[in-house]
Amino acid sequence: MARKYDKYEMEIIVSLGALILFLISINFISGYSFEKAVRGQSAQFENSANIAANYMKTELENDLAKWIRSDILLIERLRDFSILTGIDGITVTDTAGRMIASLKPRESNDGSNRKVLTIKRSLKQRNGHTSAYLIISAVNESGETYKNLSKWDAAFRVVGVIAALGIGFFFIRAVLSPYRKIKHDALAYNLDFIDMESGKGIEYIVDTFKDVLAELEEKKARLEIMYNNSEKRADSLARYNDYILGSISSGVVICDSTGAVTRFNRSAENILKFFEKDCRGKQYTDIFGQNHRLTALLDDALRRKITHSRLEFEIERPDGEKLWLGCSSSMINDEREEGMGAVLLMIDLTEIRRLQELSSYSEKMASLGELSAGLAHEIRNSFAAVVGFAKLVRKRGESSKKDLESIEAILSEANSAESLLSRFLNFARPLNYLPENIDLASLIDSALRNLTHPDIGKIRLTKRMADNIPELRADPVLLKQVLSNLLLNACDAMPDGGDIIIETELKNHKNSRAEVLLSISDTGIGISPDNLERIFEPFHTDKPNGTGLGLALVKKIVVLHEGSINVKSKPGKGTRFTIYLPLRFPHQVEPCDEQRIAQAR
Repeated sequence: MARKYDKYEMEIIVSLGALILFLISINFISGYSFEKAVRGQSAQFENSANIAANYMKTELENDLAKWIRSDILLIERLRDFSILTGIDGITVTDTAGRMIASLKPRESNDGSNRKVLTIKRSLKQRNGHTSAYLIISAVNESGETYKNLSKWDAAFRVVGVIAALGIGFFFIRAVLSPYRKIKHDALAYNLDFIDMESGKGIEYIVDTFKDVLAELEEKKARLEIMYNNSEKRADSLARYNDYILGSISSGVVICDSTGAVTRFNRSAENILKFFEKDCRGKQYTDIFGQNHRLTALLDDALRRKITHSRLEFEIERPDGEKLWLGCSSSMINDEREEGMGAVLLMIDLTEIRRLQELSSYSEKMASLGELSAGLAHEIRNSFAAVVGFAKLVRKRGESSKKDLESIEAILSEANSAESLLSRFLNFARPLNYLPENIDLASLIDSALRNLTHPDIGKIRLTKRMADNIPELRADPVLLKQVLSNLLLNACDAMPDGGDIIIETELKNHKNSRAEVLLSISDTGIGISPDNLERIFEPFHTDKPNGTGLGLALVKKIVVLHEGSINVKSKPGKGTRFTIYLPLRFPHQVEPCDEQRIAQAR
């Protein structure tokens, strides 16, 4: 018949039983030590009380007659003793037992009966006769506290012993339960070679588990190798995708199904002037804004399942520069054709658009030149006949005074028309472009020195020149004419005075040619939005005596230099003209990265 406990189980039971007995013995030893400490404290308190009584006896006997004669002085002295010794129950009686002076001890707050230590000392005069008695009453507060604690300590020790026995029983059960289950399952598999009677079962079970663990460790190592290989392949594919997105010239913005940006390639950074690290993980509505065209395209793709192809529109970047984009949007679907996100492809068409505008403007000016040359020739012939006949009539001398005034008016208007035709022909005629290396700062100084205007005395001129601008390849006469026209327009816009600011800046773009920015700003009356789009058109003017050819000629000269010009204006706030002139010798320009501006929140 098999034993109830095998060797392993007996070892567990005996070890835990010895541990419990050890803890119980420590419990009783600590109780004995606590009781010993209580007795020692009580003895120490009695010794301190006796020392205090002897001290009071000595002090009172030094001038006993004085203290006995004055109750008030004696009470004050007893209070001093109480403060010095900490004993608040002090009484002085005569030899008959009548009280002379007394300090009553404090009453117990908890109302319990406390053990009072009473010490009596005789007070003797100098002749050795006893004339009074000193009685002190002291309560060992700490001793009382220790006694109360000792009661609780005894109760806790009893509870601790019971708890230790109970916990020990359940702990032994909890420790042996898994082993007994394993042993039961092993016997259920008819492992007859396990000799439970000899106590070798646990060794076999442990060896079996070691083999299982070794096999699991081997499989774990294989799984880790497979996982590392798959992770490397995933990293390689991710890097390959990043290389592809980083290499293409088109800007790519990818969002997941929630609208969070997951990819923002380098070309998109250069086009839109956002950092990828600032965009990744954020909602595209937070990056571009609710009313942005790119937001509308992504909304169509993610919310309405509508995609677009080859859309062209103008946007404004965070740095305030406007550019034309060509955009296409597409959905990202999984194998079940469920939407996982959207992708936005974009191309910067600003340079192409500018070249198209230049080409269209050049063709328009060429056609206008041909038309205006022929028209002006015919009009001049007609005006020549009119002038000729008017002069003939004036030479006859037969006309009245009123007729002569009419003839002079005809000749004056004919001369004005001839002047207008001459200016128009000068505008339509191809310009004589003679480029040379010029210093832009010197050219601006020359234009300012030659600036004349009736209101020039009420205007403040400010220059903000960049010191890193190289020489330009341009026609100094034509470029000076541009500056003069813009400065005169600025003066006309400020009849009551104001500020004119001339600024220069060097822009060196990564993917395009370097260019110089020349801007002229005023604080005048501004330009209305209706006229802002037409100010460069010939014969369009809002001045009473204007011809509408000044700004048209400015743009013609800028286009001749392969540059561009734009204008920003707010009515009542002022106007800013900005001219972009390309550098003819890029190798002379020191490289400088354009500052990349992230969107402000």
